[in-house]
Order: sequence, then structure tokens, then C-alpha cells
Amino acid sequence: MGVPDRFAVEYPRRALELIGMLEASARDNSLLGSFGLLAASAVLTIPFERMRASHFLHDHARDDDLVKNMQALEKAAFLKAPFWRRPPDDGTWRQSRIVSTVDKVHKWVDPDGRDPRSEEANTIQRRKASEVLRVLRNALAHGNIIYLDRNGQEMAGNQMVYMAFLSRYEESAEQREQAETYRVVITTEEGFLHFVKSWAGWIGGLDLDRRVDSAA
Repeated sequence: MGVPDRFAVEYPRRALELIGMLEASARDNSLLGSFGLLAASAVLTIPFERMRASHFLHDHARDDDLVKNMQALEKAAFLKAPFWRRPPDDGTWRQSRIVSTVDKVHKWVDPDGRDPRSEEANTIQRRKASEVLRVLRNALAHGNIIYLDRNGQEMAGNQMVYMAFLSRYEESAEQREQAETYRVVITTEEGFLHFVKSWAGWIGGLDLDRRVDSAA
């Protein structure tokens, strides 16, 4: 395969091809969650980094469409964001906060004393896409990911069903001093891979008009 003209856009397309080639093997070996993380680490990071005007490889004229589409995610609801191939299943995604010790899953508590995994604590319906993506990116960058079983617990040896992504909640100076205050996004391994494939397909298609014009 040749050297890409637009790495930030073409790399996700190539990653999506690889996902298609390897997904069945990951499923057969019960490695779907880890497979999703493997793909997401770069597919989610590279476009965000390349859209920054401060990035030494950023080209304003070439990447203007990427910047505009990424910035639009600050206004789009996460569950209705333009990158979804199809809307995510109800209840697949959750977002909340953890104000208790974060390394002891069974002791997680949100600011109102509720289990952050509960439906009552779930705020995903009102979250913008950029808010959720920020948690996912930070968790991937810092390794803040916890596998959970069907009961939402971190029990070694149990079958993994959910993935929890954690990011420091740093809204105020007081919160920045509290190391155990985190945002948490939780989804299933199926839900996460659906997101990764949707995201890669969306980013990879951003220059579709340009490619059609070039081929005409």
C-alpha cells in the first residue's frame, strides 16, 4: 500500500480494513474487548492530534474539513453523533463520576452516593460527543481502563462484559487536588467495537467529496 496523501484520514480507512480482516479471529478467541482497544488507541488519537494547529504536520488548507467536523462534535449529542453507523443500543453506554477511591471497583460512589454504574447515575443522554470522546482518549492515553464482569465487578477470572474508561475530573482547583475524582464511561465490548468501527469509517470518509472530484 502506498504512502498516504492524508495520513489522519487514510489511516483510519486502512485500520477499518484490518478490523474487517481480524475481527472474526478476535471473536473466536474471546478477545473482542482487547481487539477494540488495540484499534482505538491509534484510530481515536491520530485525527485529534492532527487537527491541532500546533501540530507540526498540520496543514490548514488540507485539514480544514477535518477540523470543522471534529469541532462540530462539541455541539452534537454523543448518542446521536454523525459518526455512528447505526444508533448505539439503548443502555449500552453510561457516563458518571466517581468521587470515592477509584482502584476499588466495589466501592465506587458518585457525588450523590449512588453506584456510578446504575441507571440513576447515568448522564450519557445529555453528554456531548466531545465530552465522551475526551474521557475515552484520556483513558486510552494513560491506561485508565478496567475490565468488568457481567455484574460490573472486577473479579479476576470472570468473563469480561463491560469496559470502564476513567479520566481525571478536573473542573476546579479543589477537584484537581482530589486524585480519586474521575469521570467514568462504561460500555460493553460489543458497544465499544461498534463505536471504533463507526468512528474509523466516519473519519475515513471525510474527504469523500475530494476523492470523487479527483477521480472524475
